Amino acid sequence: MKRSGHLMTTDEEPRNRRAFRRFFVLLVVFIGLVAGIVATVAVATLRVRDDLEEGRGALEGASRALMDGRIANATDSFEDALGVFRTADAEANSRLSTVGRYMPVLGRTLDVTAALADAGRHAARAGLAMSTAIERLPGGLEALAPSRGAFPIGAFSSLAEPLEAARADATLALDAIRSSPAALLPEPVADARRTALDRFEEVGQALASWGAFALGLPEFAGGDEPRRYLFFAENPAELRGTGGLWGAYSILRLEAGRLSFSRFRPIQTLRILSPDAAPSPNPDYRRNYERWGAPGYWLNMNMTPDFPSAARAVLGTWKAIGGEPLDGVLTADPFTLKYLLDVTGEIRLSRPPVVVTSENVVALLSNRAFARFPDPRIRKALLGQVAIAVFDRFLALEGRVVPRLRAMGRSVSDGHLKIYTVDTSMQEAIERAGLDNGLRPPGGDLLGVIVNGGAGGKVDFFARRSVRHDVTLLAGSDSTALTVTTIENGAPTSGQPSYVIGPHLGRAGDNIPLISVFCGQQCRLVRAERDGNRVSLFTGSELGYPYYQDYFTIPSERAGVLRVHTETPGSWDGDAFRGSYRLAVLGQTTIRPTRGTVRILAPPGMHFTTWSEGLSVHDDEATWEGVLQGDLMMEVSFEVPSLPVRLWRALSEQF
Repeated sequence: MKRSGHLMTTDEEPRNRRAFRRFFVLLVVFIGLVAGIVATVAVATLRVRDDLEEGRGALEGASRALMDGRIANATDSFEDALGVFRTADAEANSRLSTVGRYMPVLGRTLDVTAALADAGRHAARAGLAMSTAIERLPGGLEALAPSRGAFPIGAFSSLAEPLEAARADATLALDAIRSSPAALLPEPVADARRTALDRFEEVGQALASWGAFALGLPEFAGGDEPRRYLFFAENPAELRGTGGLWGAYSILRLEAGRLSFSRFRPIQTLRILSPDAAPSPNPDYRRNYERWGAPGYWLNMNMTPDFPSAARAVLGTWKAIGGEPLDGVLTADPFTLKYLLDVTGEIRLSRPPVVVTSENVVALLSNRAFARFPDPRIRKALLGQVAIAVFDRFLALEGRVVPRLRAMGRSVSDGHLKIYTVDTSMQEAIERAGLDNGLRPPGGDLLGVIVNGGAGGKVDFFARRSVRHDVTLLAGSDSTALTVTTIENGAPTSGQPSYVIGPHLGRAGDNIPLISVFCGQQCRLVRAERDGNRVSLFTGSELGYPYYQDYFTIPSERAGVLRVHTETPGSWDGDAFRGSYRLAVLGQTTIRPTRGTVRILAPPGMHFTTWSEGLSVHDDEATWEGVLQGDLMMEVSFEVPSLPVRLWRALSEQF
């Protein structure tokens, strides 16, 4: 055979064979060493994984114990979790693990496991700080529940410092996870990282909000001097932007944590001003709603989806008609009473004779009372009596601490009990917690389907609504969206009082919705169809967010469908290789739950790498389905698959 221009001699051939054998032996030895190191590192990784699983179990057990009111058990479990995560952290940062971090894929896995161990350690410390602080309260968790008709403002304020310490640890945990690799991870590791990131973001935000609440509650609840708030009873059977029509009002007095209501009166007894005579909370509010009589017309004052704007309009108009100074505005709908009645049990009233339970209170106050008590004076009196009786019973209860705390928290978090205060520090805490029910989502895209009832009756009690929102992310950070709103009108044409089903406008049983579809700040309307026909929509904006509005009639037992096509430049952040997209979805309380579906398609050639809890991902599509109750935030990240990932996908498609 030829080689380098001359014939190979018989002496050269054995030498080449020996060199080849030496090279082969060295290669085998090298591969063996690498395999041994990989195996050893893998064993170490499995030990860390087992510790992480044990620590996660301890944290979950501690959280359950804390939520169940078993504070001593929670403290023990948080201490156990802290010990386990310390062991995991030491193993994840051992010399062997450090060597393993230089290996492809396995190294990134080790980086994530080390970050999770560090985060778990901080999470356990945060939980331990909270459970220990609650244990030290006189009576433990019992000290945080209302007692003898008053809120325990002293107990809450004493938790401000431990809450801040817990928040600092939660921030360190979040920083540890964020600094770890997000791509080229095995699916179980990527899932664990994504779940931990979501949980710690929620925990950090919650702890910051609770700390601010603990500091602001004494002043809000009249700890230093009595506070007075205008309190509205809200009825979603006639929809308004913030939820439902304000039908009756009372002055709520808070002093040293103890609350009392004045007599409830119909909102129609308040003096009406012309829109020009009443101060507007902002220029957008006047431009959008003065054609409906706001801010001087009380029945339409909350057509805006922004509750702080509606509350400021209330305070301005109240002052203009000579009302006494107020410290804020609170509203509650029948679902608030339902949550409280879940804890108190049924309540019996003698005048008028009525039994109120968690099962019947929503239907009673939003519909049945109109047929049973035609006299509006009796009906408004009933509403006030039910509200006062439920709140009094709830605040006077002893024991059942966890259910009571959950009922109060759920009322606020689901948007059924809304709060606005002129105390700026407390209002900032409410906003930071995302509980202000405002039109100010924290960056990103927006979807809000807001309905104001235009039929003049209570036909929204019978309506069923669904919303589908399809977002297609395009190359170059743009997107298009299709929002489909369907309202099924189940209102009868007879058998109900005319006050409920009309006719006020149109025919009995007609539902006449004023639908406003809010979207991101750069959003533009492409086209719209109503029941399959092209229509022109009214265009406006509020607080920087555009909306597209339609107003039409849906006869009894019929459905109306509005399809709105939009495009939004710059809706996602990133470049040609990776990016992220955030979407805030505004909720609106409806008697019958609004069903929602959100579908997000990744940009061409990219796939999702992380996504919010609640989203399901299949290929390049992320989907959320559920009840739109309260506001919702979702976020996805995506990137162009790496060459190994693309090759693996191509190979997988062949089998």
